[in-house]
Amino acid sequence: MLRLKDQWLLAQVEEIEGAPFGEPDCILVNPMQITPEGQLTDWLHFADNKETVVRSSDIMTFVEPSKELLAKYFSNRPIEPEILTE
Repeated sequence: MLRLKDQWLLAQVEEIEGAPFGEPDCILVNPMQITPEGQLTDWLHFADNKETVVRSSDIMTFVEPSKELLAKYFSNRPIEPEILTE
């Protein structure tokens, strides 16, 4: 869970190694906004791709989410179709 500007987000965060200073150096995967009521809403509702890059310097803090919030996060994520190959 992270604070980005004035929003709390729950996302998987991946580091972009070797990113130049000041450039985006984190990938947010499946970011969900946490509402004041504790609900999760799709942060990238306008996009099909559910990954975006941000600068770590824009992230104000990281905290561990509650088990309840994590359960909501994983139940709200879209299920990716499997590609069957033989």
